[in-house]
Amino acid sequence: MKVIGNSDIGKVREANEDAFRFGKYDDGSVWAVVCDGMGGASGGRLASSIAADMVSRKIEKSYNRSMTGVSVENMLLSAITTANVTVFDRSSVDSRLKGMGTTIVACVVKGSAACIAHVGDSRAYIISENSIRQITKDHSLVQEMLDKGQITKEQFDNHPIKNIITRALGVDEEIEIDFDYIDVSENDVIILCSDGLSGFVRPERILEIYNNNEFEVLCDELIAAANENGGRDNITVVAVKC
Repeated sequence: MKVIGNSDIGKVREANEDAFRFGKYDDGSVWAVVCDGMGGASGGRLASSIAADMVSRKIEKSYNRSMTGVSVENMLLSAITTANVTVFDRSSVDSRLKGMGTTIVACVVKGSAACIAHVGDSRAYIISENSIRQITKDHSLVQEMLDKGQITKEQFDNHPIKNIITRALGVDEEIEIDFDYIDVSENDVIILCSDGLSGFVRPERILEIYNNNEFEVLCDELIAAANENGGRDNITVVAVKC
């Protein structure tokens, strides 16, 4: 397996409030984390950095090759829950950081299976057999509106309040985490990203860019595409090739 990643400030923001980490275990399995901070430049950057650091350290330290899928889920649950409490406590003791938080999407790919955890609207996609599919479902107001039939998919893609999320790490003392399990095959690609990519580059364009570039430059090319479409947010992409 291969794993790559990159992040860019974009064309509008004054600071990059995204954070990402990734790594490879001794048995060849891989892990990755993407966070998108909120709460102002200093608060958002701090929240995403704390979460990315804590979760990556936990999953590096706790992993062992005999883990089952349930064990991997419990490891991610423990890591994200601990990060949530840490960010929440930090904002509670410093009024300048009040309200800070971060989205998170994290995955562990082991053998022919991937466990993906997420909170917020940072996403995971999978490219398989020349098609792309969104794995995660956004925790956002417009996603709830779409689920209730109040807006169409086209309205969802272009809605003016698309950035309002309904869950974030560090905002409340307790956190609800969604998990997705997928089977993966050789040469499948999992993409984790902040909404700086998903909000500006449609899935079919992501697939097109993948098909026309070497894997090693995929993250850079996706970031370039988001900037070409306005770059109005920080852009972070991590890609895992199975």
